[in-house]
Amino acid sequence: MAALSITVHGIVQGVGYRSLVRHIAIGLGIRGYAKNMPDGTVEIIAIGENEQLQAFSKLINVDTKHGPQVHHVDMHETEEPAGYGSFYSR
Repeated sequence: MAALSITVHGIVQGVGYRSLVRHIAIGLGIRGYAKNMPDGTVEIIAIGENEQLQAFSKLINVDTKHGPQVHHVDMHETEEPAGYGSFYSR
């Protein structure tokens, strides 16, 4: 298993982005969470196999006309946190 710490910048709060990320994560079998941050970004911890995480990182980079618009994604490997049996939106 591997884990990624991801910060998503853009129009990603109040537009259903965390729900979309949760749907993508569950479909790929990824555990972790997505959480709104005070600075307007979304923080994501994603835990899974390398192939799952590669697919996830591509699918969360969305730009829709009337919804989420990801402008930039910061991503790095991190230690796998304990206690995540599924994917949660906080």
